[in-house]
Amino acid sequence: MSSHPFYSPKSPNYSSSNDQAHFNATRVPYPMDKTLNTLLEEQVLKTPDHIALRLGKESMTYKDLNERANQLARLIIECGVKQGDNVGLLVLRSFDMIIGMYAILKAGAAYIPIDPEYPVDRQLYILSNAAISLLLSDSTHPVTDLIPAGKSLNISTASVDHYHKSNLNLSIDSRQLAYIIYTSGSTGKPKGVMIEHHSAVNLILWVNQQFNIGTEDRLLFLTSMCFDLSVYDIFGILATGGSLVIAEQAQLSDINQLHWMLQHYQITFWDSVPTTLDYLVKELELTDKDYRQLSLRVCFLSGDWIPLSLPDRLKHFFPNVSVISLGGATEATVWSNYFVVEKIEPDWRSIPYGKPINNNFFYILDEQLQPVPAGVTGELFIGGVGVARGYANDAEKTTAAFLPDPFNTDSGATMYRTGDLGRMLPDMNMEFLGRKDTQVKIRGFRVELGEIEHVLNQSEHLESAIVLAKDDQQGKKELIAYVVPLPTFEKKAIVTYLESLLPNYMIPLAWVEMQSLPLNINGKIDRKALLDVAIPREASPTYAAPINRLEKIMTTIWEQVFGMEKLGINDNFFELGGHSIMAMQILSRFEKETGTAFPAAILFKNPTISSLLASIEKEGVAEREWKSLIPIKPTGNKMPLYIVHGDGLYVLNFKDLAKYVDDEQPLFGLQPPDLKEVDNTIETMSDIAGHYIDEIVEHNPNGPYAIAGYSFGGYIAVEMERQLTALGKEVKMLGIFDTDAENCVYNKPLRTIFRKKIRRQLPKLLWLIRSFFKHPSTTLNYQFNQFQKKLRNTGYSLGLIKKPKLDEVYTRIQLINQKHQTAFKTYEIVPFNNFVYLFKAKKRVYFVDDFKYLGWKKYAEKGVKVFDVSGDHETMLHHPNVIEFGKILQDALDNS
Repeated sequence: MSSHPFYSPKSPNYSSSNDQAHFNATRVPYPMDKTLNTLLEEQVLKTPDHIALRLGKESMTYKDLNERANQLARLIIECGVKQGDNVGLLVLRSFDMIIGMYAILKAGAAYIPIDPEYPVDRQLYILSNAAISLLLSDSTHPVTDLIPAGKSLNISTASVDHYHKSNLNLSIDSRQLAYIIYTSGSTGKPKGVMIEHHSAVNLILWVNQQFNIGTEDRLLFLTSMCFDLSVYDIFGILATGGSLVIAEQAQLSDINQLHWMLQHYQITFWDSVPTTLDYLVKELELTDKDYRQLSLRVCFLSGDWIPLSLPDRLKHFFPNVSVISLGGATEATVWSNYFVVEKIEPDWRSIPYGKPINNNFFYILDEQLQPVPAGVTGELFIGGVGVARGYANDAEKTTAAFLPDPFNTDSGATMYRTGDLGRMLPDMNMEFLGRKDTQVKIRGFRVELGEIEHVLNQSEHLESAIVLAKDDQQGKKELIAYVVPLPTFEKKAIVTYLESLLPNYMIPLAWVEMQSLPLNINGKIDRKALLDVAIPREASPTYAAPINRLEKIMTTIWEQVFGMEKLGINDNFFELGGHSIMAMQILSRFEKETGTAFPAAILFKNPTISSLLASIEKEGVAEREWKSLIPIKPTGNKMPLYIVHGDGLYVLNFKDLAKYVDDEQPLFGLQPPDLKEVDNTIETMSDIAGHYIDEIVEHNPNGPYAIAGYSFGGYIAVEMERQLTALGKEVKMLGIFDTDAENCVYNKPLRTIFRKKIRRQLPKLLWLIRSFFKHPSTTLNYQFNQFQKKLRNTGYSLGLIKKPKLDEVYTRIQLINQKHQTAFKTYEIVPFNNFVYLFKAKKRVYFVDDFKYLGWKKYAEKGVKVFDVSGDHETMLHHPNVIEFGKILQDALDNS
């Protein structure tokens, strides 16, 4: 470190008190000439073959990450990007996200993260305000069609292999911008916070040295790249040789998946807002009190109040963890203060805010910007090297928030006005007391209430609106909108309007219709009076408390499964992020508690607790037989499409696909009738198909029919086509969703296919070699995981390995899948007089004999119509690939 220039002038004088001066004695040398990308480049020399990134079954080494970023950086420069430029990054959670960030920095530019889920208007504003010279994306997003030609680069398809892999070694000033992150703004537009390289380097080195972060650490990456926690998560762990484990989008809202990832990857470092961890711990307390994970040693919590009970509850499941509370602001480079939580004192009202980190200073000041005495409430200001340059292209806001620092002798030093209130405790730790202005934290995100108000007041449906944050029964903030409508209150239209312009966390949960807004003596809107207005139950349909016994039981189960508090009987299963496994858990637990069984289809028709329970009386749910036909999207005047499940058995994974077909396109799913209990009367593929045909003919007696099958369901769909044709019914479309016909051959006993298997080994080997050179990490991971799976199953069958105990729902799925595989082994596909509409995943991670037609050409006598769909076998049904899939599928249906 001695070879670098250091930042080490004398410490500022906080006040005349020696104690207060000591409080801000945080100056330590740090290499102020380094940049975020040089931290990675130095680490690559130390641990080139160590795993830097993990995502699902894929991984990437430090060497590969650095080389890929170098190649992309050269392409970016070739596209015209110069040092000091701003480059937008609009990507999903993937390796491309990390590669893109480093590539931008290596090119001497600053990255501007843009969430693909943001409304297009917000994306366009960020692109315009940041004056980007180029936008990097990983697929076709709507906003890419709205920016000038040549200003967008799709890095998922761009060819970079011919660029040199070595470091660019550009001379980049550490006081150049590293990134601009946009936060909520009070005037209706987000504010772009500009952070320089050296500020982030100081933070990263402090964390890694203070908490001994090293090569054996594995951090679970949960936050959005648009949330400033991501800055340390990515650049911090990768500056010390650790591994960044990226949680996929679907895993972020699945508490069970997070439990699994913590164990599977032996995570050592957790970093999130407190609510995420609180939900995770609550689910463990309800469902698995014996859960223990011994690897987690560091837990960072910031961005919101930490429940006082959380640290001790956490240590029950993670006994080796150290809990660290952190605070600060995006405008001061993520974190500026910390407190190690060792013991919860009985007199604490909250976890202490703590002390400043290295080279950062905290001031608690009065209205005249003078220090207040210890114990007296004042406004918190942050000084030091972490303070941002200001807000992008907004001199007025920058001047208001970033003031000259009178306590710091450095030339040009500024301090940031946080708007937070605090005081000094007797032990010289700060205590955080809340916000001074209208800024609040919602689920860890910083929200300016004025931004929501500004957008609402532009609506043609409202005369005026005020948004406030109020504590719910659990002490968590929820947004309430007080609105004067024009002329009547159209809540659905207003919410839809807001969703087109603001992120989901900025949509109010409660709405209060008013004839006029109350005014105080000065003629201004009286916000305090609004907080005293009772929220009518009808004005807040998102929360209605359970009343009777069944409602209370079902509500408790929903809260357990979703890992949330205060769910009401009008909350919508799908709007809460419900998926098929959650549906199984809810219905299974309710049946155990009450003896009342629901079919899964009921959730599509009745997605709220109130409507679900009402269906018992209306339809006699408990007494009727379980059926296979699931109305995913039952309305519309076009020919219905019936889709057969894959190995997962449930059809909720087709819910997103239903969103992206025409409004007039009905879509139904077909799943096993024996998900409640295994039905031994259904033994063959013919039996399975026959049952489904009975259901769809009862539903649609005359046809014509469009049927499709995903994965294993493709074989069932073929058998259904055969039986329907034999009945004299017309099958206008037979859709196959990425099903390999050759599996029907290879699923037979080895003695009958031995020669065929031998013949395929050479082409399979050649494909593996090509695949390895094209996608080395993907190929190796897939093949290794397949080998592990076979080895594990062999161990189970020989009794060498004890099978893990599964939840009853998973056990049932496993038994039904085994029965289906037994039926499949005796099934023969015979040629049929029809087309096959083959919807084939573009990305292939395993070998097939026929990459063009997946083996269907020899069976479909009229031919095979091939439709390539983005993604692989699993992700073709997930965002964003499902959007393209829906359009392709609808075109095929319309022209069948």
